Amino acid sequence: MRMRIGYDGGCRFTAACRSHELIIDQPTDNGGSDEGMTPPELMAASLAGCVAFYVARYCTQAGIDTTGLEVGCDWTVAEDAPRRIGVFTVEVDLPSVPENRRKAVERVANQCLVHATLMHPPVIDVVLK
Repeated sequence: MRMRIGYDGGCRFTAACRSHELIIDQPTDNGGSDEGMTPPELMAASLAGCVAFYVARYCTQAGIDTTGLEVGCDWTVAEDAPRRIGVFTVEVDLPSVPENRRKAVERVANQCLVHATLMHPPVIDVVLK
């Protein structure tokens, strides 16, 4: 898989993958135009979106009603160095999950690809061309 990030000027970038594009920017109080989410916001969206996908897929296969399914994600910046996100809190709101399926839904939510990647960090090679 290949992601390309093009610099648009100022604090704005365009991310492109497959046939999709999205804007990455900074809020106005950080020098941007606030035309898109920041990288940490996109990271939280990736985690919450991945959890949501895994939960929805499991529920669909298990015959559990997904009406009202929402996933929220909060994060805090760590107080120690290096500067990074220190804690993600992911909340899955699934109003009609049967009590006897709660543990299974929690297990599935904790097995999504993004969650697993954050729990077992990959090697990251940055190469300047």
